[in-house]
Amino acid sequence: MAKRSSVDVVFEVDKADAGTLTSGLTPYITKMGDLVLNKGTVDVTPFGTSDPEYLLGVLTKYESFDIEFVYDDAAEPAPNAVFDTTKYVHAETRSFSLTIGGSRVYTGELWIHNYKVGLDVGTYHTCTASLQFTGTIAVA
Repeated sequence: MAKRSSVDVVFEVDKADAGTLTSGLTPYITKMGDLVLNKGTVDVTPFGTSDPEYLLGVLTKYESFDIEFVYDDAAEPAPNAVFDTTKYVHAETRSFSLTIGGSRVYTGELWIHNYKVGLDVGTYHTCTASLQFTGTIAVA
């Protein structure tokens, strides 16, 4: 059983198309979504059968992943500079690396498909980016 802390999780994304992975984003991250992998099933219920039957599907899919972070316009690399889709237009997928527990590393490509800035008064501004993984994700 493992309880993860901020030192056990490192998340990096390339800032530019075909760029290099950023480092230094992790201290700004306040919350990360769950890493959900779905392997669908295919309905194979024969005619005349009263109970449904399924086979495991071929495709696997990582669900959309949300990441929340503190907005800091002066930091470099700042998460808002990496994920802000209104400021940076990306024609290509972005490379990522997610390390959990210091040993489990997920790498692959993703799209940034949503970016939201919270405008709370009297507190730190937080941003949320929704990321969609695409293609094969390597796990080491």
